[in-house]
Amino acid sequence: MVNDTATWAVVATVDEPPALVQAFVAWYLSLGAAHVFVYCDRPNDPVQTMLAELPQVTFVACDDAHWLRVGKSRPRRHEVRQVRNAQDAYLRTDADWLLHCDADEFLFADTVVGSHLAAVSDDTDCLVLSVAERVHRPSDTLASIFEGAFRRPFRDAADRGREVFGPDFDLTYRGLTGHAQGKAFVRTDRPMQMSIHRPRSRGADQDIALERAQVDRLELLHFEGLTPAYWAFKLTRMIEALQERDGMPPSQHRRKQADALIAAPDQAADLYRRLKCPDAATIDVLERLRLWATPTFDPASAVVRYFPNAAFDPSPAAIDLWLQENKQRVVSYLHK
Repeated sequence: MVNDTATWAVVATVDEPPALVQAFVAWYLSLGAAHVFVYCDRPNDPVQTMLAELPQVTFVACDDAHWLRVGKSRPRRHEVRQVRNAQDAYLRTDADWLLHCDADEFLFADTVVGSHLAAVSDDTDCLVLSVAERVHRPSDTLASIFEGAFRRPFRDAADRGREVFGPDFDLTYRGLTGHAQGKAFVRTDRPMQMSIHRPRSRGADQDIALERAQVDRLELLHFEGLTPAYWAFKLTRMIEALQERDGMPPSQHRRKQADALIAAPDQAADLYRRLKCPDAATIDVLERLRLWATPTFDPASAVVRYFPNAAFDPSPAAIDLWLQENKQRVVSYLHK
């Protein structure tokens, strides 16, 4: 007899504002995740106090003991730390499927997730989720980092994207400032090696079988650039890593974004508006191409349910204050 539901878990490595971590954990639990693995990249991250109250959450302080437990000392590159943590969760979870994503990526489902996963062919090793990236109109005044609309990646030739966006299209990948590859649910009963976007088989010369989820049933909402300052911070962190030879080589569009910020660091807010705030004419084209989405997304009620005694402030001002208090070294890097 085939089960009509499957269990699933999610894993992320975090060093983020508390409101984002609260929303991430609460949202996935509200969708039916059996477990949420949170690896705190800063061993003394205070969000661990909140997470300790939830039995469905495993939080791991990424201290020296953790890195030795998973095999080696702390990797310098953030992406390598993410992958090692995801693999650790893959080996620890009892769930049927594991989703590896970032704390600013939220699954949006028009179906019961466990039932959808149970219906996936047994020959399928991983279910790929398409991604939509949060943007907003230039005139929007956002009270929460979770407000806004979403832009999907172009499916056809780059010429069409340049026609819509102009020269700034070259600072995107298929129209998105972040990634367009999406993320994937991975079956846990197979010898798989977790990665950022797609797993690999640990068997010699063995390919994995992919299936893509329907966008109208499952989609990943990416809040890439929580605020203009936060977007500039992450780009600056990448620039610092490049100059210190301490990061993975960026994709071409990220490199162009970095070059634009290096050339005019005082114009970071304008660069954000150019890339993340489409005007009415652009939105009209995106709507006609079915690349504009306005799902009703608000994790606040889930946060109240799972963190009833904790403050929750997802305002842009609170996010920027966290940046100033915790990441000033990186924020000021370009101005040395």
